[in-house]
Amino acid sequence: MRVDAPIYVSGVAQEIVGRGRPAPAYMNLLAAAAVGAVADAGLERSAIDGLVLSSSIPQPFERNPAEVAEYLGLGSVYTAMAPYGGRPATDVLNIARSAIRAGLATNVLVLSADNFATTLGLEGAIELYMKSFDGIYERPFGPLIPTAFALMAARHIHEYGTSAQQLAQVAVSIRKHGLLNPHTEVSGELSVDSVVNDTVVSTPLTRSMLALISTGGAQGFVVSRERIDDRSVTLAGYGEASAFMSLSQAPSLVRFDHIRRAADLALRDAEITLDDIDFVEFYDPATIVPLILLESIGFCDPGQGGAYVEGGAIELGGRLPMNTHGGTLAFRHPGMGAALDSVVEAVTQLRGEAGPRQVANAHRGLVHGQGSWLANNGFVVLGRA
Repeated sequence: MRVDAPIYVSGVAQEIVGRGRPAPAYMNLLAAAAVGAVADAGLERSAIDGLVLSSSIPQPFERNPAEVAEYLGLGSVYTAMAPYGGRPATDVLNIARSAIRAGLATNVLVLSADNFATTLGLEGAIELYMKSFDGIYERPFGPLIPTAFALMAARHIHEYGTSAQQLAQVAVSIRKHGLLNPHTEVSGELSVDSVVNDTVVSTPLTRSMLALISTGGAQGFVVSRERIDDRSVTLAGYGEASAFMSLSQAPSLVRFDHIRRAADLALRDAEITLDDIDFVEFYDPATIVPLILLESIGFCDPGQGGAYVEGGAIELGGRLPMNTHGGTLAFRHPGMGAALDSVVEAVTQLRGEAGPRQVANAHRGLVHGQGSWLANNGFVVLGRA
């Protein structure tokens, strides 16, 4: 098979738990997502000859892909697992694509599931996340997860004059999309004033500027060598890059050259430019992150992210609709697979099946996944087949 031959996402599925409800057991989530994805692709289980498993927060190594393949009754298949971290939410698709191009499989089932808030409890989940900080230079100061993004926001305000209202506008715009998603875990519209005046979690970020914490969920995909039908979506490009792990070692808190490198690699792989992108699905753990991504990728100049989002630019009908499903700010944050929810949404958009949140004339979408504090980033370009 040619190394540049097109590869397709032929099936997608999501397992929805719902706000505050305990998530099912990890293997049950995986199995449900697998059944849904294979059915959505219009295939039989016997057609699956590969399995790529994304790691999970509470059980990153307890379930290896061979065990999951056995549980699903897949028989003789290629297996692989993405390592621990946030970027595997996009890595797994590239691993599947690479396996197909190498002749190791023809239809690869990609699975991700997490139930970390159910398994660990809210306090346990927060404590686990705190361990992500460097043990010498960061953890002794007691940072919470929002602390890292609050540092970015404070520096962005200092260097560029970004306003609290601009940070709030991201939450307001994405909430509009989330309320169009029947599976959202939020309710009620936001206003810029309500976001700015919400409870401060870590200065300058308020509660409405930060991601949800969900009890769990799952995502499933079938990545195929052949185009199965007209609902298949092209997996057109992938790029990734890392530059640090601990935030204290980052060269800057607002400028991330490796993000641009990862995005450029994905665009080059897809043989397109930024002007060809019709919508984006960004990982949005805090409202400062989409601003930094817009600037780092090149949709706007450094320091102009706040101005870019004003006036509905990232809303449906705007120049660059963003997080049309609501993202982690206004849909859910089930754990490791949060960015794979974005992939499901991108496929749904390109199929023209998004209903009231449909982007008009959607031909190409850019999906972002990240690990740590924008330390390692992956981008996927998806397009109409």
